[in-house]
Amino acid sequence: MFMKRKTMGALSLAAVMTASLLGGCAMPGIDSGETGGAQQSQAGTAAPTQAETNADGTVTIRVVDWSDGSIQQREKFHKEFMEKHPNINIEYTMLTVDQFKNTIVTMIKSGEGPDLFPIPVGMTLNTALEENWFQPLNPYVSEEFKSQFDPKSFEEGVTHKGEDWYTITEIMPTIQCLFFYNKDVLEQAGISEVPHTYSEFVNACRTITEQSGGQVYGLIDGGKQLNRLDVLARSLAAAAGGKIGATQKVLTDQGRAPYDSDAMKQAMGMLAQLVKDGSVYPDTVNISAPEAREMFAQGQAGFLCQGMWCIAQWGENYPDLNYGVMAVPVPDGMTNTYVQKGELSPWMGLYSQSQHPKEAAEYLMALYSEEYGYQSGCVEDGTFVSVIPSVNEKHMKNQNMKDYYTIADETSKVVPAATMRDEKAYDFYTEVKDIQPSLGAIVQGILSRSITDYESELTKLSDASSAEWKRASEAVGLDFDVFEFPNWDVTRDYTAEDYEALK
Repeated sequence: MFMKRKTMGALSLAAVMTASLLGGCAMPGIDSGETGGAQQSQAGTAAPTQAETNADGTVTIRVVDWSDGSIQQREKFHKEFMEKHPNINIEYTMLTVDQFKNTIVTMIKSGEGPDLFPIPVGMTLNTALEENWFQPLNPYVSEEFKSQFDPKSFEEGVTHKGEDWYTITEIMPTIQCLFFYNKDVLEQAGISEVPHTYSEFVNACRTITEQSGGQVYGLIDGGKQLNRLDVLARSLAAAAGGKIGATQKVLTDQGRAPYDSDAMKQAMGMLAQLVKDGSVYPDTVNISAPEAREMFAQGQAGFLCQGMWCIAQWGENYPDLNYGVMAVPVPDGMTNTYVQKGELSPWMGLYSQSQHPKEAAEYLMALYSEEYGYQSGCVEDGTFVSVIPSVNEKHMKNQNMKDYYTIADETSKVVPAATMRDEKAYDFYTEVKDIQPSLGAIVQGILSRSITDYESELTKLSDASSAEWKRASEAVGLDFDVFEFPNWDVTRDYTAEDYEALK
């Protein structure tokens, strides 16, 4: 069975993991802090509560997502929303990214699809529409609501299909791979300069570990989550000058998957050196990203590679944490490199079978309204950059957020996308299969010391990925060459003129 509840906070990670192991669960767990008032329903049962008005005349709207970085602000929003809409009851469930994909598929197949939910990471809008997951928002939202969004937050195949608006992106895309450093940990280890290069970073991590007698480590990360390790590897390789796309995006370099490029080998070599030195927190491969974030804040490591969402969490739970933000380290002697600029991604959509689309749309419009303070609160706390420009102008006050935003802007570049050359690339992404072990799994193997010959593993991944990409291209009638961008200069943004030059 699965739990449903109103606007509650975060369950301990241990409880979430325990819940996810129970047999027959339609929903593995809820990242929520309280248990009072929880309701339960048998998995596999149809959802009459969604289709009917409650006995007291209220309508229940069910919302599921993975937005743990904004949970405190979301709780405040839900409380105020229900006070102002006494006819609407919100049941909000928060999962981890890893839990979400299988969970949402199970919920929909069992007839328990929530009214509002995001597209899982790695799935395209086209695929979701083919599966009849969503209905257009257009009939239910106002023109005033639409007009407040940054035009860059709308994109064909991401938020829109033709004139129909299907998903709202949660945030303006910001890279998720900058490094946080604990200033107190660095000071205690006698490190006065923030590292910029691979060698400086390796030396700093080694010094922190040695100076603490093994009580504090150089680097900690959410090594249990392959998505985080994939981001880490791709950003380090890009910073080393490699031509590689963002997570879940396919780009080729000289006609093949770029996983065994010199840049990627350099990145893996740096991580392998950290492991060899004993500078990585020993149990990193068994730690989730939220756990790593907590342990960093508790002074157990000097460096952490994660996204802007950490800032709000630390502001709430560790207001005295003395930390800074730094760019992704680069190989010694390299300058003018980049990491992949964040790409717009789909988020919340309205379930095609929702029996209360009007009320669900009311929730969405309030979530993005300045009146309720959710957007402004998240920007002020440093949770994200809003898709509402006026909110950012008024409320971006957190210094660490400003630093993160500035460094991200200065060190990231727009990379090309095959979907901009041929819309059949969307069909390709639906067709293509994941190759195992994945890039994230190889990084995990390095961190756990189960993989020592990482170069061979990278070559296997490149060979297998290249073959699968060619197969998927042929299956959907896509020219494999659309993934190759010979005029791509990694030191600058890829532009509309660059796409035009390839025609």
